[in-house]
Amino acid sequence: MFAPVYKVKLHKQRLTTLLKHRQKLLQQGGFSLARFSVIDNQLLNHLYTLSDLKSDAPTDYFAGKSLTQVSELTWQALCELALNNDEHSDIYRVVACDLFYSPVSDITAHFNNLRNTQQLAHFELLQHHRDHWQLNGLKALRTSILEGKEQPPEVVKKIVFSQPLTISESHAAILHEDFNIAFATLVNSYCAGHEDVSDKLFKVFAKTADELQKAQLLALAGLLNDSRWYEPCALFCKANPDHCLFVLSHFVYKQALPLVMDLMAVAVTQQSAYAAWLTLTDRPLAKAEKMSVVSDNSEVKPQSGINLDDAEHARQAFAMQKGEQLLMGISFSKANSVQKLEKLAGSIVQRVIAPHFEHSTACALFHVQQSASQWQSLLSEKAEGDHAA
Repeated sequence: MFAPVYKVKLHKQRLTTLLKHRQKLLQQGGFSLARFSVIDNQLLNHLYTLSDLKSDAPTDYFAGKSLTQVSELTWQALCELALNNDEHSDIYRVVACDLFYSPVSDITAHFNNLRNTQQLAHFELLQHHRDHWQLNGLKALRTSILEGKEQPPEVVKKIVFSQPLTISESHAAILHEDFNIAFATLVNSYCAGHEDVSDKLFKVFAKTADELQKAQLLALAGLLNDSRWYEPCALFCKANPDHCLFVLSHFVYKQALPLVMDLMAVAVTQQSAYAAWLTLTDRPLAKAEKMSVVSDNSEVKPQSGINLDDAEHARQAFAMQKGEQLLMGISFSKANSVQKLEKLAGSIVQRVIAPHFEHSTACALFHVQQSASQWQSLLSEKAEGDHAA
């Protein structure tokens, strides 16, 4: 009689562990697609088993339904179920990504219906299907948002300002006091391949005080081949070391490696900069002699230093390889980034490759982490399309 309960306990423990592994993996920005696929498949397997054993389970993830029944719901029903069980939002995101393959048939009409019934919060889940980012005829809504007459959820602002914009809309949105609107518009320009993204980015960066927002702007700057951002980045990382890893990991151009190396020589940013170095190069460095650092309570503690001579040798070796960009030790260029990075997944990988896709898909890839199966499907479609062309 205890066997089912014991099985449930094991599956639940494994599910919790896998969710933690998945979250930790996603924070890296770049990682093996094969490893990601294994984790996602195992997650679904445990969820299926737990939902089948729900009568013995201490936690009901799907309001009495099996996962098979959930997979047969409409998007509307799934979103309602998720909103009523928001403590399991991470699980519903996996379900939406991997079990709801078909999008809403007319997403613009569905969007307008949700808007009229004040249910736009559904887009917290709907955003996880790339086809839901292609909305039409929203110019009046954008005007209303820019004028402050409507305040939709942040996710909706992001999607609404990821559509093709007029020059006047783009200008007004970039200068808007709402950071979510300005940032979505900057990402829009990046995904569209506009040449003046960096200049627009400087305007927003100059008037932004929030450190988390500055970190997001600098991360976008790292994807641009503009050395003017190196000094602002270094100053920001020294002042905000908690954001250093996230920001530096986006500086994928090889010419930015000296910036990372300089920050590895600074005690307060050394470990974060080294972690970013590993994300970019996948090349561990030799240890230098111990150095002393001063902690917050003014105590002097020894800390292992990074061998910057070894870093310089590695930098020179990477410079000799073809391609002006570098991620996870792979040299690539804009032209061949999809092919070179096809065995990787992660937010930085998606952001690097995003401009190669159709515009609405590109914006979705920048903002939303794809599941392993979604990413593999996208890459396969891209390869088939390129081959046919």
